[in-house]
Amino acid sequence: MFHFCSEVFTSSSSMASTLFRGISLSKKFGGLVFFDLNLPLPLWRSRDETRKLIKKAWNESDIIEVSREELEFLLDEDYYVWRKNYRNEYYAEDYEQSTDRRDYYHYTREEISPLWHDGLKLLFVTDGTLRIHYYSPSFDGAVIGTEDVLITPFTCDRTGSGDAIVAAIIRKLTTHREMYENQDALERQLRFAIMAGIISRWTIGVIEVSQQRGR
Repeated sequence: MFHFCSEVFTSSSSMASTLFRGISLSKKFGGLVFFDLNLPLPLWRSRDETRKLIKKAWNESDIIEVSREELEFLLDEDYYVWRKNYRNEYYAEDYEQSTDRRDYYHYTREEISPLWHDGLKLLFVTDGTLRIHYYSPSFDGAVIGTEDVLITPFTCDRTGSGDAIVAAIIRKLTTHREMYENQDALERQLRFAIMAGIISRWTIGVIEVSQQRGR
């Protein structure tokens, strides 16, 4: 599986051409392309510019992972404004009422259709360890995790949680091929990814280790 993120487009044009050469070779030998958007919003001036720069890579990808914030950034203005105007709510009469809140909202297939393309096998929308939403050509849903806790008695480093989730998803996709067609199998393996994200916050992450080596 060929994995990359959007930061390659913020460095140089030669990096982009190298990326597409790698994608081409991967597809030639039967590999799948995984686009981990990992979008550093301060580096992008507008939604239109961002979508233009990543469009080719997006359409070449078989599997895409975005965060909830990245998804809303790439969707149209109405959803983006809705996100910015959201206010916290802490009380609900019943469970159905709570599912309409932003933290629990599952975008419909129609709402994400501007970002879908025919070659896409899976789209993941991650929300920390709270939920992982998934979309395939034939089904969609969400796997419930646990609230993102700012600090616990076990918390050590939260920098690598998202990377751990993506790494776990890639590992399971390459070893459990039934995930592409079987919804139950997909949800079962995504629970493993959520646990990987939780555990990573209780260990020293790669960023901190790199900083210590550089001292």
